Amino acid sequence: MSERLFQHTKQEEHCPVCNALLQVKQGKKGLFLGCSAYPACDYLRPLQSHSESKILKVLEQQCPECQHPLVLKQGHFGMFIGCSNYPECHFVVHDAPEEQAQETVPCPECQKGELVARRGRQGKVFYGCNRYPQCKFTLPSKPYLVACPACESPVCTLKKETETHRTFQCVNKSCRHIFDSEI
Repeated sequence: MSERLFQHTKQEEHCPVCNALLQVKQGKKGLFLGCSAYPACDYLRPLQSHSESKILKVLEQQCPECQHPLVLKQGHFGMFIGCSNYPECHFVVHDAPEEQAQETVPCPECQKGELVARRGRQGKVFYGCNRYPQCKFTLPSKPYLVACPACESPVCTLKKETETHRTFQCVNKSCRHIFDSEI
């Protein structure tokens, strides 16, 4: 048993663009091979096949477009339900937008757009002006059409809610007044 169980073998790969050596590098999406002649040559190749989403559970329901089973997946922006026949079928179940039936809230900064729900990089919901990038106004929580008693700004956010009272905060950056309102 003098033979080793694992043999160390050094592999050298050359860049297909400039023939320089490729190096293993760490990026925000994982390991990749990058050209050692960077920045003169910007060739790179991911080391692992990075799938867009991971299947968590196969569901009993069928895809309405192609009749394949639907699956619960963990993706870049959180969990979602999609067709198991991806990439041939791109069906994804979307939440019913309950906010559509509610009143529209005008943007307090530009007064031309409306505040709409958006999803950030980590999947968290925030509210921003629909005129982005002309107007970059955002709120971390849902806006309400409630006038501030201090500055009379028409938009506030809900801070706390009980059975009898609601506590609002003004979205005006110079005011930020916190006040109570009865339900």
